[in-house]
Amino acid sequence: MENTRPCQYDILIDLRGTTKRLSHFDLANLVQVMIDHRESFRSKLAILVEPGERFDDAKFMELYAVNRGFQVGAFNDFEEAMNWLMTSSELTSEEGI
Repeated sequence: MENTRPCQYDILIDLRGTTKRLSHFDLANLVQVMIDHRESFRSKLAILVEPGERFDDAKFMELYAVNRGFQVGAFNDFEEAMNWLMTSSELTSEEGI
């Protein structure tokens, strides 16, 4: 329907080649946006970054989001991120739900 709200999206954020590094505050705010709009997501967000500090930041967001009921994955490889997004979005009991 034309007037229905968006729902059940999986998200890929590609931060490769960006010049600004996201702070932990920025990452926490992004997770809060996911929480505020939970009905729009299938609870999966992939963050594609370059190795190093940015990957460490993405791993922090992964842990922070999982503790709030979302599946966030940090990746250095585009194909790996896409494969992860296309797998089942069901959270298992081992993942904190």
